[in-house]
Amino acid sequence: MPSAEVCAAAARIAHDVTHHGRSLEAAATVHLPNELRRKSETREIAWGAIRWWFHYDRLLSNQLLHRPLRKRDRILRSLMICGLYQLDYLNEPDYAVTSGTVDAAVLLGAPKAKGLVNAVLRARLRDPGNRADDTDPATPTPSWLAELIRHDWPEDWRAVLSAFNQKPPMSLRVNTRQCSRDDYLRLLDSHGVRASACPLSPWGVTLETPVHVQDLLGFENGMVSVQDTAAQMTPLLCAPVAGARVLDACAAPGGKTTHLLEQFPDLGSLTALDLPARCQAIEQNLTRLGLSAKIMPADLLDGDAWWDKVPFDLVLLDAPCSGTGVIRRHPDIRHHRQPRDIARYAERQKKMLRQLWDLLAPGGELVYVTCSILRQENDEVVLDLCEHHADAQLHDLDLPGAIQTSCGAQFLPDRDKDGLYYASLHKEG
Repeated sequence: MPSAEVCAAAARIAHDVTHHGRSLEAAATVHLPNELRRKSETREIAWGAIRWWFHYDRLLSNQLLHRPLRKRDRILRSLMICGLYQLDYLNEPDYAVTSGTVDAAVLLGAPKAKGLVNAVLRARLRDPGNRADDTDPATPTPSWLAELIRHDWPEDWRAVLSAFNQKPPMSLRVNTRQCSRDDYLRLLDSHGVRASACPLSPWGVTLETPVHVQDLLGFENGMVSVQDTAAQMTPLLCAPVAGARVLDACAAPGGKTTHLLEQFPDLGSLTALDLPARCQAIEQNLTRLGLSAKIMPADLLDGDAWWDKVPFDLVLLDAPCSGTGVIRRHPDIRHHRQPRDIARYAERQKKMLRQLWDLLAPGGELVYVTCSILRQENDEVVLDLCEHHADAQLHDLDLPGAIQTSCGAQFLPDRDKDGLYYASLHKEG
């Protein structure tokens, strides 16, 4: 049952996200206790509170609070939202949730607020209707973002917004250099772990119940990696010849780098490039999987500082983007993105593509990937490259489960996968 310490830690995380601009992961690093079970409980509450924040925030303002909280007491709002989420979604006794949340007020430095927190939770118990997932799926999404998605996907926008509100599955990628997917599924079954093969990816496995990565069979010895199934499509778009020189730009944390190395062991070389602060994750994943690549800590746009002037045969750009395709996995995105951010991301993506095109050998391939579902960051960016480079030839993509667009293929988020965009271009010559 959630203790006062767990409730207080979750409230601190939620408060840091909503009032101080931290990401969930950054806030969790600061506030999560070390003990694993408690850490898991706290993450469940904090992530759930942020996922449904806008719903419960309105509920507090319109029904449960009779006057606004003082500025110095705003963390109590985060605490009450964490408590409301537990009442609606955690399979815990109501008295335990109420007790843990009320006692957490003391740990947050507001012992006099115990009565207020108790009154809010008990009012909710008396009138438990209007659960978050009973409301319009657009409710937890800022209106400007919901309108953008409606404009770009007029037939699918409600399903997309509904998917944002769901918990993502735990999807794995089997390292077929070590074992087949069927063998790994049999291994899981022998240990009582229920899982199924993903129909989207030939390497994908979905666990029925997520587990901590430290408890994942075969993870430490490189048998399997954690990766969403829509993100496992890259090798289906790449067919580098033996000895090819490959660049994975913006490579951290290394999921696509390692997948290419697993599937194409006869590459001539693979350079994994990213900003210096992000390169450690690439190295850790390469080491865990027993693979090797040249790690280049540098800014992609500063080509003179890192490129040796030898063209690449294959370039992969998994571009920094708005993350609108992975909101269910990172619900804090809805709190941090602003309307002006989309154009800013798109302009940087255009610069990156143009820079990388000059590094690509004639006859080479460039694969462009984002975890956005917005056309401004996807088709429009690719069209910009084609308008500036007459030697850019688009490939028609036919990826299972994806919607074909004018320039590529778009996976929309649903119960089984995240939202990712893919485009593939050939450099004539």
